[in-house]
Amino acid sequence: MRIIALLMAWSFLAFASPLLLTFKGNEKISDSNLYDALGLRKPYAIEVWEAHPSIESAAISQSLSALTSFYRSKGFYHAKITSETKENGVVFKIEENDPIIIGDVKINSPIEVNSAVTLHNDDVFDQEKFSASKAEIKKRYAQAGYCNADFNSKAWVDIETNHAYLLFEATPGEPCTFGAVNVESTPNINGKLTASMLRFKEGDPYSVEAIRQSYEALYAQEGVTRVIINDNERNGSVVPILLNIEEAELPIRFTAGLGYSSDEGITAQTGLKHRNFLGNLKTLSLDARYSQIKQEASGTFGLPLENRGLLGAEIGYKNEIFDGYKTESTYEKLTAKYQDTPGSAMFGVLLDEVQTYQSQDITTFPNSKLFIASPIGELNYDTRDKPLNPTKGYWLNANLMGSLYTPGLSDATYFKSLLSAAYITSMNAHVFGAKVKWGTLRIYDGSIPSSYRFYAGGMNSNRAYTYRDLGSKNSDGDPIGFASITEGTLEYRFPIYEEFRGVLFSDVTFASQNILPDYANDGYLGVGVGFRYVTPVGPVAIDFGINPEDTAQYAIHFRIGELF
Repeated sequence: MRIIALLMAWSFLAFASPLLLTFKGNEKISDSNLYDALGLRKPYAIEVWEAHPSIESAAISQSLSALTSFYRSKGFYHAKITSETKENGVVFKIEENDPIIIGDVKINSPIEVNSAVTLHNDDVFDQEKFSASKAEIKKRYAQAGYCNADFNSKAWVDIETNHAYLLFEATPGEPCTFGAVNVESTPNINGKLTASMLRFKEGDPYSVEAIRQSYEALYAQEGVTRVIINDNERNGSVVPILLNIEEAELPIRFTAGLGYSSDEGITAQTGLKHRNFLGNLKTLSLDARYSQIKQEASGTFGLPLENRGLLGAEIGYKNEIFDGYKTESTYEKLTAKYQDTPGSAMFGVLLDEVQTYQSQDITTFPNSKLFIASPIGELNYDTRDKPLNPTKGYWLNANLMGSLYTPGLSDATYFKSLLSAAYITSMNAHVFGAKVKWGTLRIYDGSIPSSYRFYAGGMNSNRAYTYRDLGSKNSDGDPIGFASITEGTLEYRFPIYEEFRGVLFSDVTFASQNILPDYANDGYLGVGVGFRYVTPVGPVAIDFGINPEDTAQYAIHFRIGELF
């Protein structure tokens, strides 16, 4: 009889409908955090297709224990949680009661770590923040080169007075240095090559930041699938390194994708790449890309060199539609690049044969076939924490190109430069950014393609205007471009709810047909608002910009990733 009763009870639980889960009485801790503590997620308001979080009746007791432990970790040692089961749901009733308040924080450290401690007097004691503070102090010491530091962190909690007293102590010991680097690598990758890509060498001060940058540099080599930089051994204050590299078992990769942006419309692209062509991380790739205004095909070859060098060769074809004319380009490019962190430098030569055709205004956009041989150079310095969704840091970039008129070799003597800079900072979840861009184009002799001019407007320019639509136009209403340009942007990015973010921005553009922009007038102004939905590949962004001096001038833009 008992067995039958147990079987009936088990059958009832097995086929019982899940109970909708809600909370009542919680004020200091949000519903979302409580759902997270139970491994559940409350759908966003727009996710009408997702069901409300629910649990099985058999899991109620375990959930009560999990919530009690979670409240305790957040400093609510006296919280009381009960459950009430109704017809189709369960309500967890919460009495949070008084939390544990931090009475005193003592920090004893010969190097500055105060900013690493995120708990302060009169804050509610939070075990996660306490553990994170300990970890950050250790990280600060490791970054300063103290690999053998001793740490003593304690928290005394008095549940009668509801106070906590915290102690963070550290003794640095002797500064450490990197020792010899030994490499274990696969047969098709030279260990000496990968060792030269490390952002440190034997004898340098020990630094976890240098190790992190080394991981990034090695994983940037697409033929590498696994990297281990073992720094666990100690020889006094010397840290020997064992570098383990594994190559891709299937080095040939095929890619394909579809997308959309407000600048180019629908896009499709595909590519085939050998990530370890003939060994030692050489790459060979074929790529094709189609959009409503641009079609491209190219082949590239990359040869990594020791000590962070890279030789590159590219041959390609591009057809592009501009307002008022079209261009067709066949080009070859040879480059030599030095890659460091956070800076890099590239020098090379571009051989570009450009045909301008189907011009609707041959005076402004002459139909022509021009050959331009241009030395090119690029300098880049980037300290941003996350390129697609940065919260701090800055970047500087300089692009230079030019040519000398030489019959049979180059049809123009010209110089073109584009300098860009951006700065991003944040306060908690609020991000502030500024960007400036300055470019000039000067023609001394001969002719250059119309497409070499500067154009403005679009999601990466002034967002009150559509793509390449800002500025003076010819009699057909087509933008004629500029010989010089200056653009500036200010942004304030702020949280709205969960993964949703908002943006307020202001863009300004100064441009002219002279070698310097015209700063005498008020320029072209754009202000607007944007929305972001954060995803693992970067925020999905929608921006609406308008010219406040001419409200009939506005544009909407869509992209993935922040502008800077």
